[in-house]
Amino acid sequence: MNIEIMRTIDRWLGTPLCHLMAAVAPALTLRAKRGPVVVCKFFGMGSICLGHPLLLELRDSERETVYLTFTGNRALAQFLGVERCITIDASSPWRFIGDVFRAVWRLRALRPVAFLNLEFFSRFAALMSVMSGAPVRAGFHMVHLPVGRLYTHRANLNLYRPMAENFLNVGVVAELVGAHPPLADYIQRFPAGNGASRPAEALEPYIVLNAESSPELRHLKSWPTVSWSALIEEIGIRYPDHALVMIGTRDGSTVAADIGRGLTNPDLIIDLSGRTDFTQFVDLIAGAALVITVDSAPLHLSAMMRRPTICLFGPEIPVLYGHDYPWVSTIYRGLMCSPCLAVYDAKTSVLDCRDNQCMKQIAVMEVLSAAERLLPLKAPARPTT
Repeated sequence: MNIEIMRTIDRWLGTPLCHLMAAVAPALTLRAKRGPVVVCKFFGMGSICLGHPLLLELRDSERETVYLTFTGNRALAQFLGVERCITIDASSPWRFIGDVFRAVWRLRALRPVAFLNLEFFSRFAALMSVMSGAPVRAGFHMVHLPVGRLYTHRANLNLYRPMAENFLNVGVVAELVGAHPPLADYIQRFPAGNGASRPAEALEPYIVLNAESSPELRHLKSWPTVSWSALIEEIGIRYPDHALVMIGTRDGSTVAADIGRGLTNPDLIIDLSGRTDFTQFVDLIAGAALVITVDSAPLHLSAMMRRPTICLFGPEIPVLYGHDYPWVSTIYRGLMCSPCLAVYDAKTSVLDCRDNQCMKQIAVMEVLSAAERLLPLKAPARPTT
């Protein structure tokens, strides 16, 4: 289903259902003392990656974890170490409805002790927390939204702290996570690909390029095609021994095609958009000498797998979604209109922006300078006498 349709239904149908469910929640709650902990995140592969520290804390406390998400996120959840997933297929209304009933039945059969909702004020996810029967239900609360009435433990979404810390805090307020180390301590435990499934076209050394973000935010997060083409031309000159690999989904393959048409030599890039499965996608990033990407899932995978990474931020803010590590270079203009995406309003632009100057003003030379810091140029050999 179209995400905008889902969000519209969530707003108009989910709101009265939340008020109704708040009244009957006590009757639906099960007595559970030894069941698993359900972690719920439906939207955003990048956000799912940022929930990894919470998963580690639950694992370290020897709590069984069940992940509730959309079908397309199963591979990522398993990559992060989740052994059991309950998924919902949102590809059509009928499959969605059928899977919701099946998911509720499976959740109640598991008798979970807690439901940790990492979604940002989704009525549907909050309703699933109640229908799971979990006696402990924790999620993000805001006074003018109805979701908080369904939780036994309410968490603040702190827009001045990294999102990974916000996710950890959901576990803290639910009293499942105690004092925890800084985020940097979790990086060493983030899984990494081994390169075994990397496509044959990606011969080392290579640089990964990602110009694609989610379809509903592409008009805000995209860097101009002409800028990508100019950047690739310059990288081809400065790093002639590196292959340039473009990644993306099948739906985003037109982005790579547009960039290729702007090159004097279209063969300069190896376009693998839509041609990799999840394991190949991870292995590509894991083996990259450098990753250059807009703010999207590849940023988080690359940064958390400790690859040299350049990220172009615009409508989002690095404080929430960035990574403060030596191997990550963040480029962000910080215009007065930025950030404009509101997590409390389904990540829509509060300005209804149609001209993303926050991305257009990022200069090609700025990205090249960051590349040279993370992947220094080889000094020319001295002539022998």
